[in-house]
Amino acid sequence: MTTTKGGRRFRSAGILSNVKEDLELSLWLFQLNWILIGVVLVMLALGVLLTSFRMEVNGYVILLGMAGLYGYIGHRNAISGAANPRVYATLFTLAQIILVLVLVTSLGYIAASAALPMQEARLLAFDHALGLNFRTYLSFVNDRPGLIRALAPAYNSIFLQLTVLVVVLPVCGLYRRAAEFVLGYAITLIVTTVISTLIPATGVYHALELVPADHPNVEPLVYYATLRELPLVRDGSTRVLDAFSLAPLLTFPSFHAITAVLYTWAMWPLRWLRLVGCCWNALVLAATPIGGGHFFVDVIAGVAVALATIYAIRRLVNYLAHGQSQKRQAILIPSFTTGAR
Repeated sequence: MTTTKGGRRFRSAGILSNVKEDLELSLWLFQLNWILIGVVLVMLALGVLLTSFRMEVNGYVILLGMAGLYGYIGHRNAISGAANPRVYATLFTLAQIILVLVLVTSLGYIAASAALPMQEARLLAFDHALGLNFRTYLSFVNDRPGLIRALAPAYNSIFLQLTVLVVVLPVCGLYRRAAEFVLGYAITLIVTTVISTLIPATGVYHALELVPADHPNVEPLVYYATLRELPLVRDGSTRVLDAFSLAPLLTFPSFHAITAVLYTWAMWPLRWLRLVGCCWNALVLAATPIGGGHFFVDVIAGVAVALATIYAIRRLVNYLAHGQSQKRQAILIPSFTTGAR
């Protein structure tokens, strides 16, 4: 009986130690996220100062003020004597996701104004080299209304899934995964913005000169938004940044493909959500070329960027965890030595 109780106490201590380590790591990662957001904010401010872009202040005041309020309340809770990780982690996650989306997307407008040569012919050539034919795939989907009814809501769920995850992860006690998810979202969005600036493209519909009559049952609204907005940014017609009307400018890599992988990874620890999330985001990947007018190589590149980012974050977390372990050993070893004396 004594051994059993001792074993239970040992296991309980191990669980508590793991929880404490996860909390410490999550706070480190949240701090890193704030630093990254601060860098993006400075870059955006410099971009506005050094270019002809100007900002509609009201939208940014509202969104940044809301995020700032969430962050402040979360910080006050975190440093209080009655700190509740579910409260401050949820508020930090919400605040940081809002800031990442608004700031990086705004910065993407300034980057896209560089108007580097379009690369649609090259991207289409990559698709052909891989033996992938968008016309064939589009015709296949267009002729199957049932398939469209499955793919369309999956493709359009990008912000619904994001909203669910930023709340569910911290509420379910996955504080470290919530912080990792925000970091992954920020890194992939920044990387995608940089690559898309260097390799700009409107989309595969434009490259193949397809018109709505070629796909009467498919209405790629996100592609139409890019088709409308990107040329205006490139030719200088659009020079006003409005936080409430930022349109998608990214084609290569596909950010929809990136989020499909990130969302699956983020929800993986939730066993009750894992299978549904995998199947749903597989549909997102299948829908991405059609809904966003993406080349197949956009999707492949998006998956690669997401996987590389997840790998980098895991390495970073392992490094931080190893550092914390060494600190704890440095504290414990002298105390044991003193006790032995």
